Amino acid sequence: MNGRRQRLAWTVLIAALISCVGLAVVVPFGLNAYRQRATRAIDVVVQANQGTVGIVQSDGESVALFAGDPAFSLDAAGSVLTNATDTALMLTQTPAGGGLVARIQVYGGTQVELDQSRSPRFVSSSAGNELAFDLRSGRILLSVPDEQQRPLALRVDTPQGQVLIEEPGQYSVNATNSSSQVTVLQGSLLLNSGDNELHLDSDQRAIMAGQGTLEGPLAAERNLVANGEFSDGLEMWAPLSPNTEIVDQPSVEVSVDSGDLEPVVSFRRLGIGHADAGLRQIIGQDVTDFESLKLLLSMRIAEQSLGVCGEQGSECPVIIRIEYVDINGVDQIWQQGFYASGNIGPDTPDVCVACPPPLNEHQRVPFGQLAFYESENLLEKLNQLGILPAQIKSITVIASGHAFDAQIFDLALIALE
Repeated sequence: MNGRRQRLAWTVLIAALISCVGLAVVVPFGLNAYRQRATRAIDVVVQANQGTVGIVQSDGESVALFAGDPAFSLDAAGSVLTNATDTALMLTQTPAGGGLVARIQVYGGTQVELDQSRSPRFVSSSAGNELAFDLRSGRILLSVPDEQQRPLALRVDTPQGQVLIEEPGQYSVNATNSSSQVTVLQGSLLLNSGDNELHLDSDQRAIMAGQGTLEGPLAAERNLVANGEFSDGLEMWAPLSPNTEIVDQPSVEVSVDSGDLEPVVSFRRLGIGHADAGLRQIIGQDVTDFESLKLLLSMRIAEQSLGVCGEQGSECPVIIRIEYVDINGVDQIWQQGFYASGNIGPDTPDVCVACPPPLNEHQRVPFGQLAFYESENLLEKLNQLGILPAQIKSITVIASGHAFDAQIFDLALIALE
């Protein structure tokens, strides 16, 4: 009888010990597994950059977003649609203001759907951020900043295959029913089409033609501007001597700020009378046999005291100036101004009347919002005016006016030989 009681006592004691050890191991392991795997949605907001942008939420709700409207939150499985003359901007940010994950420029004639947006719920998790989009048709440009708090897995599905991005850079994806063209302006990615894979690096391009067909790497468009995203501060950029019209009035403050974990160059000035400042980069590129040259710019104008670009049209808060030499050896200038407030009128012309031709009409951008601009093919446009560029000498970004606050996020001259 006593032996039976002893065996029972030992059995209970051993079982309790095993349970205690098991709880001590399983519970922390389970909590750690939960911390690693628990996720929440990455915030995705949409702005109309130009024209009217259509949004269709997952429940079927349709929204028309106009340029200048506040940013609109896109839910999981929501879609963004643009007509031929409309453009939109999608900003993805980790919850609770954790920083920018990716910036997506949506061009005209595009339909793109948010397929997945996940970020770890807990700071202690070592998992990365996950984003996925379904590009049904059209073109998007993805910018992934260098300062990522976590690893990023970004996927773009097209009718012909998948684009897998895992590092900072800038990537263009253009999809049609018959083929998709993918270009790496900076960074690297992996293409999957059927059972085939292809790796692309900076300045490379590929075509997915369906049924597992991958053509590439092919020669790609390349950016003639170095450090155009300002990840290395103002390296490669030379400040212009600031100009202040009235003595003892403040000059323009130029600084590189962190922004939303994305470096930006800020031009700020609070004062009366004219003032300007700028940054210039030497390009020195022969473009005689180039096929195309386009200006790409992302900016935000948060303050502007003058209407449009002033009485002479020469005081825009953001001006991009390209100096070049034509085939006759004559120095020429192409210039484009941007503004966010004011209306075109007798006292506020739509062009810089004091500038040499060609006189490009000033471009309006939404006030206080991140906006992007892509020019026409400048070589083709100038050729129509009887001007044939031979060499691009330099590119300059200028901030001008009385009181203004302008930010430049990135600047590029995209060339195709």
